[in-house]
Amino acid sequence: MPRKFKITVNNVDYDVDVLEISAGTSQVMPAYTPTVSAVAPISSVPAAAAAPTSTAPAAAGTGDQCAQMGGVVVYIHVKQGQSVNEGDVVVELEAMKMKVPVVANRSGQVTRILVAVGDGVENGQPLITIA
Repeated sequence: MPRKFKITVNNVDYDVDVLEISAGTSQVMPAYTPTVSAVAPISSVPAAAAAPTSTAPAAAGTGDQCAQMGGVVVYIHVKQGQSVNEGDVVVELEAMKMKVPVVANRSGQVTRILVAVGDGVENGQPLITIA
């Protein structure tokens, strides 16, 4: 027997029926078939709309210390020109209220800092370069 609920999303009320499944019974969900929508050719898109809203991360090079997950830079522990040892914490990221340290995978001198506190980063994005 379905149970009735009222759900509000973006100030719009929806009445929904939810069927409670008892233990020992299961239903197989139908296979998901993605649909492809038509995309307008780039030549017909106005220039302002064609510009990307965010930049893709640059490819990592030798000495780049990369984000091991997507998140936000909350602290940069090093300065350009500073010497670091392998295993030193160089940047701190936050995702889902968890802080994750990024450690140097080599010893050397910090030659570039590619992010700032508050920047959103993607998995694999270079954060600093150590030479």
